[in-house]
Amino acid sequence: MHLTYMSVLLIWLLRGVLGAPSIKDSPSYWASKFFPKTRSVYFLSKRASGLSIHLKNELCKKIGGYLVELNSRDEQYFVRRFLRAHSKYFAFTGANDVLLEGTFVYYNSKKLVPPLKWLRGYPKNSQNDKDCVLIGWRGLIESRCKHVGPYMCEIRA
Repeated sequence: MHLTYMSVLLIWLLRGVLGAPSIKDSPSYWASKFFPKTRSVYFLSKRASGLSIHLKNELCKKIGGYLVELNSRDEQYFVRRFLRAHSKYFAFTGANDVLLEGTFVYYNSKKLVPPLKWLRGYPKNSQNDKDCVLIGWRGLIESRCKHVGPYMCEIRA
């Protein structure tokens, strides 16, 4: 089924109105953008939260998506520009190396993260406490998974 950006937004709004699953720390999204190349809509969380990667992904599921999975440099560039347009320096993605230090996979799909642009000096695979990946204006960085900051959800259209 081919959905347009407006269709995805309508579905997202109806899920909220018709009773999506309830989570105590309900998400608050304030920006969205459609990327035709991936046919995905990206939502940037308004709230800076210190939630675990699991709970961030659950909140994305609540709106029909998952923590963003960057599958190409084009998609990464698009998301970086989206962040910059909304004056956010970084946002959590679904990428992490929780299971095996230095091997980055996506939380939802379990796929390996493809070669992407990292900030100079990253990844720093020696820091066992920094297992989650943030996307910033200039590239990817590692951070603690419960670090306070916005996160980005992706919904495939």
